[in-house]
Amino acid sequence: MSGILVSNQGTVEAIDVADNWEPEWMRNDEMEEGNDPEEYLQFEEITSDDEEPVASRIDGIEWEGDSEYFFPETPNFLDPVTFVSDEDISPASTPLFILQKIVTPDIVDEIITQTNLYADQKAIPNWKNVGVPELWRFFGLNMLTGVVQKPSLKDYWTRDPLTATPFFNEVMSRNRFEQILRGLHFVDLEEPTLDTNDRFHKMGTILPNILKNFRKLVNPGEFLTLDEELMPYKGALSFKQYNPKKRGRFGVKSFFLMDCQHRFVLDILPYQGKSTRISNPSWIKMYGFGGAAVLTMLEKGYLGKYHRLVVDNYFQSPVLAKTLLEKKTFVLGTVRKDRKFMPKFIDHVTSRPSRLKKGEVETFSDGDLLLERWMDRREVLMLNTFIHHRMEDCESQNPRNAQVKPASVLVYNKSMGALDDMDKSIRPYQALRKTLKWYRKFAFHLFDICVYNSWVVYCHMNSRRSTGYKQYLSNLIKEIMSANVTIRSTKGRPVSLPHQQSFNSLQHFSSTLRNNAGKKVRGNCHLCWKTMNKLRKATSFRCEACGVWLCIDGENSCHKKYHITGAANSQSLQRPQFENLNSQNVGLSPS
Repeated sequence: MSGILVSNQGTVEAIDVADNWEPEWMRNDEMEEGNDPEEYLQFEEITSDDEEPVASRIDGIEWEGDSEYFFPETPNFLDPVTFVSDEDISPASTPLFILQKIVTPDIVDEIITQTNLYADQKAIPNWKNVGVPELWRFFGLNMLTGVVQKPSLKDYWTRDPLTATPFFNEVMSRNRFEQILRGLHFVDLEEPTLDTNDRFHKMGTILPNILKNFRKLVNPGEFLTLDEELMPYKGALSFKQYNPKKRGRFGVKSFFLMDCQHRFVLDILPYQGKSTRISNPSWIKMYGFGGAAVLTMLEKGYLGKYHRLVVDNYFQSPVLAKTLLEKKTFVLGTVRKDRKFMPKFIDHVTSRPSRLKKGEVETFSDGDLLLERWMDRREVLMLNTFIHHRMEDCESQNPRNAQVKPASVLVYNKSMGALDDMDKSIRPYQALRKTLKWYRKFAFHLFDICVYNSWVVYCHMNSRRSTGYKQYLSNLIKEIMSANVTIRSTKGRPVSLPHQQSFNSLQHFSSTLRNNAGKKVRGNCHLCWKTMNKLRKATSFRCEACGVWLCIDGENSCHKKYHITGAANSQSLQRPQFENLNSQNVGLSPS
């Protein structure tokens, strides 16, 4: 399965998949009705002229000399008290609780409303309105298809004992999963006030609301980085980008603003050519398109705080560096030699372009900016406003690769890998399928980023117990299924399964519930209430697979009786106490 492609401007390249194999259900999507005509509308691409500033308040830059003329005033960045700004999140918070701080109930309700409306408009046969528990279980199964990868979608529901995964059949039927996938929608396209000039209008309010929750959830650290990503997509799409240096080559490009220390995604700006949502269109002429994109993302609460921004040569320019310095924000990054106001690298003796030998460094400064020209395997130009020129030893596991590099290069290499690190975490477990509906694929990718951000927050709150991303996904899927139990209606002859004692394949182990204060939550034993004339017997144990309270009392354990007698396969699937606990923001912890 192909992964997310990132910009090749950073120092860490994303590793491509070793072969060209793709599951059949990622290559075809028979449920789609076809492409929308508006996807073929004329698209205005950003050209090289748009990338270069043509108007500026800066008349010019006098590069007076070398690094001895560089005297930056760099006030210390005031570190926030905590990385996580949401006071409701604590070390006892569960993965689902953190994820629901990003994908809030309002966002889920909006998806449900638009999905049911779209199914009614398209008259999808045998459609049954989706509810909150069913939509969460749909998302859970979709995540699980990335963890358990199979060549065909129908293979997840096969009863062949060689390849069967019974969990999928127990949660939702294949027909219902495909039906929800076909009807999944995010905006009413028949709304007369819909702004169709925004090419991402099919994401409705889902995208801006999720990005707003990203920014509200954390306090970013001193170093920020901005890079670009290419989500693979080969369908007919006007703003689809082509990069011949990547295996996927085609895709939807977005700009990512990330916290360097925690690798947290702070903001996303989808690329739409000249119709990209730049806050002030005049910025494109003043700072170039890359500089305008930087200012658009930083103005959402990151300017004036002495952040250190690390970018590549697509965004960096002397004009942008001067402007950010006025806005109390420092910048570091590679820069192109042909940018406006760059010095001329001329040999004063021969009047020809000067060339450096490997390891040599040449510096230029105007007092506010420092430009370092360093020759490695190729020429590197680093422009920054806060790091003095100095050479430092580069650590390497191979003694033969010991090398001395400018300090700015080492900071750049360390910071620009944030987006690549995110990609390495989520790519092996992504459930991206090829589809004619690009916005659905983008929505699934956005949901993966939401899960990734919730994992970053979870690991920060539980630093003493490290949880890998795959294990975190498994725990999150289990919690989604246990917190959103639905009763499936069965038709036809019952399927005979050999000695199956429970209704699903999860292990029936007991766990305790804790609230945000860390105190145990108790409930009435389900079996005592049902068999002993509604006797209330409080217990702090709950079956994590069945979702019911059951007391544990030696040989007379209701937990044991409930599962041996097959009560889990009866009408007792409803959990009378657990639904009420969700509103209390309780957490799960193993007993």
